[in-house]
Amino acid sequence: MLFQDRKDAGQRLAFALRERRFERPVVLGIPRGGVPVAAEVARAVGGDLAVVVARKLGAPGSAELAIGATTANGVAYVNETLALETGADAGYLARERERQTREARRREELFNGHRRPPVAGRIVIIVDDGVATGATAIAAVRSMKVAGAERVILAVPVGPPGTIAQLRQEADEVVCLYEEPDFWAVGQYYVDFSPVEDSEVKAVLDAFVPAAVPDPRDFVISRDHVTLSARVLTPPGDGPFPCVVFVHGLGSSKESPRNVVIAEHLADAGIAALLFDLSGHGESSADPLGEGEAAYVADVTAVFRWAQARPELDAARLGLAGSSLGAVIAVRAVLLGLVRPETMVVRAPPLGPGDFDRLDVPSLVIIGSEDPLLASVKYGVARSKRASLAVVEGASHLFEEPGTLEEVLKATVSWFSRWLAPAATPSPPRR
Repeated sequence: MLFQDRKDAGQRLAFALRERRFERPVVLGIPRGGVPVAAEVARAVGGDLAVVVARKLGAPGSAELAIGATTANGVAYVNETLALETGADAGYLARERERQTREARRREELFNGHRRPPVAGRIVIIVDDGVATGATAIAAVRSMKVAGAERVILAVPVGPPGTIAQLRQEADEVVCLYEEPDFWAVGQYYVDFSPVEDSEVKAVLDAFVPAAVPDPRDFVISRDHVTLSARVLTPPGDGPFPCVVFVHGLGSSKESPRNVVIAEHLADAGIAALLFDLSGHGESSADPLGEGEAAYVADVTAVFRWAQARPELDAARLGLAGSSLGAVIAVRAVLLGLVRPETMVVRAPPLGPGDFDRLDVPSLVIIGSEDPLLASVKYGVARSKRASLAVVEGASHLFEEPGTLEEVLKATVSWFSRWLAPAATPSPPRR
């Protein structure tokens, strides 16, 4: 797996971290290469961005061979076995540690305008562009623990399994997108691994602006003696906003991590999201007439009509998104003429060819290449005049394989942005 550049790596890492719902963490990039990666993570998770400087302790006669690392506050890590093998005795280690600690302090002073906020009692995410020996990452993690961080998470795009296992003994949690058994060097996993200069680090820190946080509000929607619990995420600014109504799969709820992350990315793109619990799920009441497709279609219909009447949402730019059996429910509501979205995205839908035949709204169908439903879905989409197909390579039905859900997110946001966001003039607010 190749990353295009550090920004691409940071965006992919951010996707994995955003699901964890951190409360304004401190995100620290290890200069220099880790800072552009950390900026993407901090922006996505709504964190504060700063740096933690960690310097390698070079082996005698081979400065590039890391036998350990130290930080600006003097907290260090030494690989005792490697130090012994390379002839680094106690005197050499003391001198090298003192020299590199001074350099770490100098470099933190270089970024003086970007001193990190206090980390005591906060979640700290340390980010680098990859790890090889893991020496600098271990020193950085240890320094933040000494500084009183509540929890220290290390996040890297790539590293060898042995190093990642060692790092898991140091950090409270390690997030690594790709553990590569044939790892040789970090740069081999990037198309563009250009050196990062100090000036670029400063520029990234100067330009950093945290992502605007969507405004989540909870509502109760009623229909036929049923109360449906709903949450609306709106982008910052004034509406009315285009909106996507999400229909979760059975056994899930409006708290589905996949749907929530996609909803947040839609908000970044200027599109609101409405997530709700189907009757008998989550915080919604059960339908006294029983569960089943008819009840769930009635839920979707009531929620969609409620959205059409909301002043902060644009009734002319509403979309539907459904996953698995939730996709079936969304499509049924459309085919029955009960709702009329501008567009729709359905993920891994167990639909028959006849359902696709009758679709009369532009729809994107997302399916994994390893999903048993693939052949049937491909056949159905080929018969449809309004449906487009997106096959995610290597994905099974739930898109649990590394990187596959990220592809789903990109395809979903791109599709809704194309059909809902580019209206020339927003509809006037309803009175």
